[in-house]
Amino acid sequence: MKTLRSLLAALLVGSAPLAIAADAPNPPVASVAYPQEAGATVARTFPFSMIGQLLFANGDGWFSGSGTVVRPYSVLTAAHNLWDADGGFSTDILFRRGLAGRTNLSSQYASRIYVLSGYRENVRQFRSSDPRAFSYDTGGLVFRAPVAGGSNAGWWANPALLAGPAPLLTLGYGGEFHSGDDLLSVTPTAPFTPVVGAFWQNLSIYGESGMSGGPVFARDTDGKLYLAGVLVAGSTEPPSAGIRALDRTAADFIRRYLK
Repeated sequence: MKTLRSLLAALLVGSAPLAIAADAPNPPVASVAYPQEAGATVARTFPFSMIGQLLFANGDGWFSGSGTVVRPYSVLTAAHNLWDADGGFSTDILFRRGLAGRTNLSSQYASRIYVLSGYRENVRQFRSSDPRAFSYDTGGLVFRAPVAGGSNAGWWANPALLAGPAPLLTLGYGGEFHSGDDLLSVTPTAPFTPVVGAFWQNLSIYGESGMSGGPVFARDTDGKLYLAGVLVAGSTEPPSAGIRALDRTAADFIRRYLK
């Protein structure tokens, strides 16, 4: 039996590396929203049915994370789910889409891994929990067969969605305070704010371990939900969540390497 460890890179809000991003820190919010189970019905409803749990090996351990189908054959996730400075590239990566308890909509092993250029270099130069590494913390998986029968979640490389009044929703398969087998969702009460590069944070929500690589959906004025960011970091004191926002670089990565 595999012993799993849920993965979410730690973010130390207010630490020295974060000071490079802003002249004044974000003020604390009145209350913090924590992930709650979304339920099987939500997990099986589009576009949430495009989200799944990742199970993978790295080094001498087994880990879990989250990802989202963004192209017919491909899943978008956090780069730190796919590569580690000590363990190298992850192996035996299984994506269980629409997981709810003991059943899922589909289950498939990845055949190819891609990590955004610059991520490994920044991890080696700084460290994996540094915002300058988080700014590149994006990766993708390619599968031999369509992951969701050809369907995929809509995405939009438009960081303005994260900073504006658009309703936001962060999702993933957390395994810190939950089993890891049920989709979790948490709704920010404040917009995300940029830290450095494409790394943004939000002090109104907590990102649970295992949700790493899960999507941030933004609802545009057309009423549709678009994937606008990927959860990459979290902090317990003070509670916060950090994401790698989708921008032009991320869009080029998705279009060029994922299919």
